[in-house]
Amino acid sequence: MSKLRIGVVGAGGITGAHLPHLQKRSDAVELVGVADVNAAAAAALAEKYSMPFQTTDWRELLPQIDAVLVCVPTSLHHDIVKAALEAKVAVFSEKPFTRTLEDAEALVKLEAETGVPVQVGFVRRFDTEWLAWGKEVQEEAIGRSIVWRDTTGGPRPGFWFCQDDIGGGPFLDGCIHNLDFALMTLGPAEWIFCHGRTLGEGNTAIDTGTATVHFKSGDELMLAWSWGLPTNCYAGRLFEFLGPKGTISWPRDAQGYADAPYFLINNGDSKREVSVDPMALGDGFKLQMDEFIEVAQGEMKPRAGSAEGVASLKLGLAIIESARTGEIIRF
Repeated sequence: MSKLRIGVVGAGGITGAHLPHLQKRSDAVELVGVADVNAAAAAALAEKYSMPFQTTDWRELLPQIDAVLVCVPTSLHHDIVKAALEAKVAVFSEKPFTRTLEDAEALVKLEAETGVPVQVGFVRRFDTEWLAWGKEVQEEAIGRSIVWRDTTGGPRPGFWFCQDDIGGGPFLDGCIHNLDFALMTLGPAEWIFCHGRTLGEGNTAIDTGTATVHFKSGDELMLAWSWGLPTNCYAGRLFEFLGPKGTISWPRDAQGYADAPYFLINNGDSKREVSVDPMALGDGFKLQMDEFIEVAQGEMKPRAGSAEGVASLKLGLAIIESARTGEIIRF
């Protein structure tokens, strides 16, 4: 079998999570080129990963490749993915799948029509630490129903992330991993409510708030996130699970971040440590690219495809709608 010719659209930081792994897969992959509106960024990335082609127009890249990584701001995903599918180029799209539900649903339809595969970058599905606690939840180590609490805060990771029409803010771009993993682990959502606001100067998206996602199973996901804090200002992190039989929690450092290669299941009279790999997320990115190679070659279906991209997007958009209207959004 000939090598899979892969290109990347977007030369931003997320490419550093994908391209090193693809570069090591020279047995199956040829890294062909990069497209970015910033010519200097495209040139630097092409040099770093020994890619022979670079351009500021992604349309010039598609005829030269079999598969593409779409690593640009969310609002740009639709047009690139659409053109790639029409050109019979397999797609790995960073999350969220698109900025609007209409765009995402149109791409699902186009994927079915063309038969060209799409994989969406929900790397937590490959993260053995998240998979381990997900298994404990499903096996009712702390009973059901559960409350999953995730709170964090800091400055926006970049300007476009907190522009409403481009990135959508933390409840779309950041929390989308939680939403996808919750749908996989807890089942379909029943309703969502969010109290949100915009704190950061220059932000147009809802950048701060508290959202509750209630699932038909009775489980709940509570998200209290902010990307509206000043530069170099970070809040602590809380990530834990409460259930009728106990808790799942992580030993924490002074800032509240996990500080041990295990999580703890506390059932009151008994405690159990579950070992985790400290490099689980990094390894997850590697496994994700290994899967994309097989997906692009037609050897398997992705564990997170366009349908999963739509499902999580619906929840993220519902959180934003609830924050703006003050209403509960029911499914």
